[in-house]
Amino acid sequence: MLEAIVGIFSSSGLGAIVGLFGSWLTKREERRNMALKLEFEVKMAEIRKAEAEMEFNHELALADKQIERAQVEGEIQRDVAEMAAFKESLKEQQQMYEIKFVDAVRGLMRPLITVYLLIIATYVTLKIGGFVGGMEGAMPEQEMVIMYKDTIAQVMFLVTTAVTWWFGSRPSSQRKG
Repeated sequence: MLEAIVGIFSSSGLGAIVGLFGSWLTKREERRNMALKLEFEVKMAEIRKAEAEMEFNHELALADKQIERAQVEGEIQRDVAEMAAFKESLKEQQQMYEIKFVDAVRGLMRPLITVYLLIIATYVTLKIGGFVGGMEGAMPEQEMVIMYKDTIAQVMFLVTTAVTWWFGSRPSSQRKG
């Protein structure tokens, strides 16, 4: 009987069965290893993707900052150029022609224009005041008063703007030096 058991264990049929079982175990382990390797590769790909996205977002943020910086630098350069142009225009305004009559007329233009505007504003105000007081019945009094107030406000706006502009843009003694 022992001989029969030894014969069965040493037979080629049992060897084939053991070989198949071993082969099946090997393939099963290979599939598990392959599944683990695939899972590892997927996770690594996800990590690389996340890194690439982070790098892209970082590069995009840097590019945005560089664009902002370029815009600010451009605005600064534009402002510097405008100031230089304004400075040059002030120099030209201060330039004397060394012809007494021309320099005198040039120096009197702003004051003459300002006085002219003040005279016109006064004349218009007096005329409208006369109409409001002297045209009873031609227009309802309420409309005349509204027109009077609006006209005076507009004339005063123009006069104030002109006078402020003329005297505000004159070079001061500090800017002359």
